[in-house]
Amino acid sequence: MAPLVNLLSSNLGLPPNSYIYKILSTSPRHDPLTYSNTDTLAVISSDDSLRFVDPATLQTLPNGAIQGVNEGVTCLERVDDPEGNLVATAGRDGLINFWDKRSRAKAMVIQSPNKLISSLVCNSPNNFIAAGIENPEDGPNVSPVLIWDQRNVQVPQLELVESHTDTVTTLQLHPNLPTLLLSASTDGLINIFDTSQPDEEDALYQVINHRSAVAHAGFMFPNTDVYALGTDETLSFYGLQSQNEEEEEPAPKVFGDVREQLNCEYLAKLHWVGNEAFIAAGKHSSNYLDIIPIRKNLHGGPLDYQYDLEKSIRLPNGHGEEIIRDLFTDVHSHTTYTCGEDGYIRAWKASDDDDSMLVDEEAESGPKKTKNRKEKRKDVKEKRKHDGDDETRKARYKPY
Repeated sequence: MAPLVNLLSSNLGLPPNSYIYKILSTSPRHDPLTYSNTDTLAVISSDDSLRFVDPATLQTLPNGAIQGVNEGVTCLERVDDPEGNLVATAGRDGLINFWDKRSRAKAMVIQSPNKLISSLVCNSPNNFIAAGIENPEDGPNVSPVLIWDQRNVQVPQLELVESHTDTVTTLQLHPNLPTLLLSASTDGLINIFDTSQPDEEDALYQVINHRSAVAHAGFMFPNTDVYALGTDETLSFYGLQSQNEEEEEPAPKVFGDVREQLNCEYLAKLHWVGNEAFIAAGKHSSNYLDIIPIRKNLHGGPLDYQYDLEKSIRLPNGHGEEIIRDLFTDVHSHTTYTCGEDGYIRAWKASDDDDSMLVDEEAESGPKKTKNRKEKRKDVKEKRKHDGDDETRKARYKPY
C-alpha cells in the first residue's frame, strides 16, 4: 500500500474548533474531471467563511477571507464560468451567493423560496442552477429541488416538490446529457430528472431505492452508471434506466456495508484523480485515510465494479482522530489536498520514487468521449419507498 507524504498543513487562521467542509479548485475546467493548473483553492468552514487559498503555501491569499458568506453555510460549488472566476455558496439562510475570486465581491444573489439549502449545482454554460432543501424535522416532510435559469433568477423555473421526503444531500448534472439531473436524499432515494420537461411528473425519469440514507451519489463519468454511498457506509452501483421500455434494467452491484471489506470506519466520498475513480475511506481511530481504486470490469456484467485494495494509497496520520470531509487531487502538480473536522487543510504528495498518484497524459487531457444516448421519454413505474426506520437511516447524517 503506497503512502503519501504530508508536505504542508495550515489552519488558515480559523477560530478554534472550526470544521472545514469542502475544498475545490477554482481553475477553469476542461471537462467534468480535468482542470487547468490549480492557481487557487477555495474552502468553506463552520465559521461561515469562504477562503481563497494559495495551493503552494496553504496560506489564505491577501484579502482572501470573506466572512459571513451565508448564515449557516452548507454548500460550495464551482459556477463553471469559462474563466473559472466564480464560485457559489449557499446555506440555511436560503441564499445562493456568487463570488468573484478576483475582486472578492458578490456577483449575484438568488433568494430561494425555501430556506435550509443543503445541496447545490451550477452550470453557467447552460444557465442552470439547482438547490436541494434540508428537512429539519424528524420523519418525512417535503424537501424540494428548485431549478433556476441563470438569466432570470427571480423565481424558480421548475420546482420538484414531491420527489424527496428528506434532506437532499447531492445534486449532479451529467455533462454529456446536460438536461439529466441526479438528486439523492436521506430518504434513501436517488432520482434522475429530465429538466427539459415543464413539470415534475414528466421530468421524473427514474427512481433508485438505495434502501438507506444516501450521503453521496453521482454519475460514473463518462458513462451513465450511478454510484451511491450511504450514511451507513454502504456502497452500490446502479444502471441508468433504458429508454426502451421492454429492456430490463441490470441488477445493481451491491457491496453493502464496506467497513469490514475496506478496513475503514467512514466513507468520505468517491474521489477522482484525472479520469480514475477511487473510494476515499477513513479510519479515524487509526488516523489514516485510504484512497482505493475502483474500476469497472469490462469483461464482466454491466455493473461489475471492483475495488483493488493492493493498489490503495494511504494518507498516514490523516487529520488525526478527526474525520476528513473532502479532498481534491491536482493532476498537474500530483498533489492531493484534504480538509477536515480538525480545522486544517493539508497537502499530500507521493515520495520521489513512487508514482502511485501519477496519471498519464490521456488522463490529464480528459476521459475518452462516449456516444450520448438519444434522449427519449418513457413513463416511470412507481417505486416503493424505503421501508426502514427513519431514525436509523438518518442517524449518521449530520452534514454541518
